[in-house]
Amino acid sequence: MADSGVVTVYGNGALCESTKKSTFSVKVGLAQMLRGGVIMDVVNAEQARIAEEAGACAVMALERVPADIRSQGGVARMSDPQLIKEIKQAVTIPVMAKARIGHFVEAQILEAIGIDYVDESEVLTLADDENHINKHNFRIPFVCGCRNLGEALRRIREGAAMIRTKGEAGTGNIIEAVRHVRSVMGDIRVLAEVSCGLGEAMVGINLSDAKVERYANRSE
Repeated sequence: MADSGVVTVYGNGALCESTKKSTFSVKVGLAQMLRGGVIMDVVNAEQARIAEEAGACAVMALERVPADIRSQGGVARMSDPQLIKEIKQAVTIPVMAKARIGHFVEAQILEAIGIDYVDESEVLTLADDENHINKHNFRIPFVCGCRNLGEALRRIREGAAMIRTKGEAGTGNIIEAVRHVRSVMGDIRVLAEVSCGLGEAMVGINLSDAKVERYANRSE
């Protein structure tokens, strides 16, 4: 199917079968491979090869870099699948691609053509300004942006395997990225401080424990 250029598109709930999903721990493990590395934006196979030779841990396949998207305006969509395939064939490192926020069909297409990571990106034109993609329905890991800890936790709840800060893409001005990083890390420190001394979290109840069975019988 991938060689013919034909991609089967499903409804939003059509990828819910257990055989079509990876566990969240597997997705997080794949995302850990990118920690501490550089992800380069590339627009063709030659740039992807240069990025790999320079030591990039992954490449982001784009038709236009964020600066061009901002300057040219219009509707920014997912990159051409043929371009993504050419970049994948040119390098051995992971290849990422962007999908519009809330556009689950674009994410399904990217998964079908064998992309390694999907970035549900605010750089592209929004498809849904209220609901993000249900990322638990996919085998591949998702990367999502955030501006604060609340946004990060919401994206993780939706199934994001890795979180990045948003910044102000395409401007070269890093102050927004710095502000977002400090906000997220500051909130994490506050939570760590207020939860100090609360003891271990409850790990659950072992239903096969004899004490639990006796208590259940007594409660009937």
